[in-house]
Amino acid sequence: MPYGILINASSVLIGGLIGGFAGNKVPERLRNALPTVFGFAAFAMGILKVVDTQNLTVVILSLIVGAIIGELLDLEHKLERISKWAIQKVSHKKETNKLAVELLVMAMVAFCVSGTGIFGALEEGFTGDASILLSKSILDFSTAVIFSSVVGYSIALVSLPQIIILSLVYLGAGFISPLMSPYVLGNFLAVGGIVTIMIGAQMSKMAKIKAANAIPAIALVILLSLMIH
Repeated sequence: MPYGILINASSVLIGGLIGGFAGNKVPERLRNALPTVFGFAAFAMGILKVVDTQNLTVVILSLIVGAIIGELLDLEHKLERISKWAIQKVSHKKETNKLAVELLVMAMVAFCVSGTGIFGALEEGFTGDASILLSKSILDFSTAVIFSSVVGYSIALVSLPQIIILSLVYLGAGFISPLMSPYVLGNFLAVGGIVTIMIGAQMSKMAKIKAANAIPAIALVILLSLMIH
């Protein structure tokens, strides 16, 4: 059983429900301050993974090409449309707050396709070790509470695609493991770490980065590493 994935998704679900229920009861100072703290926590997690880089050229090339693909596909915009739909369905409002949409998009990227989440699911699939996902669950729970106090219960819905995506990665670990040499894994972790740093920059409002558009780089770095190595 993928206990780490189940606990991680449950942390988002429960955090989203708690924050949605609390709503305006959460002090505004807390809602403004904590995302910055979460952003720097994401920075720290990302930096720890970037040092695993085996080939900086492959990592940078993957990010550039992946970002181009993401921009051409306009992944950020597509996620925004899904976010607006989810918020409207849950809140029954015709208009959506721009900040709420941004936070929901950020939550989907951070919870579902961050480098830490993907690698955590792979690690659990490879070895049964769920420690990475358990650590991520603590951060995700806190983030879900704060984000849902602004966005509402729609944050809790992110747990559904999260458990589907991470479960698919978990199930695919057996097929991927023969390909994940230390060289490929190091580059994969580095790209995932950089995407996590981009999410942190968004959370802390240090830069206007479309982290969602960099998602293709996470898969692309595996292909490039296998081709070049």
